[in-house]
Amino acid sequence: MNMKYKTVQEVLRKAGIVMSKKGEVHRINFFSGLEDTAYYTPSLQGALDRGLALAGGAGRVKASVFAKSAETGISTSARIG
Repeated sequence: MNMKYKTVQEVLRKAGIVMSKKGEVHRINFFSGLEDTAYYTPSLQGALDRGLALAGGAGRVKASVFAKSAETGISTSARIG
């Protein structure tokens, strides 16, 4: 699957997770989360997986939507609502 940073960031944002990048390291956390709940990874897939896990049950639904949007080329924002 060819993931793009902005697409992953959008999926996580809709799941209640904020994602940022510094150099090659992705940081994910809850909105207004403290440093002790932040997660750092160089892998975009790792950021997506961990972010959806942080989001809980709603994140698992979003993961399948992300996968379908990547396969069909349909915008994720059009499929998540």
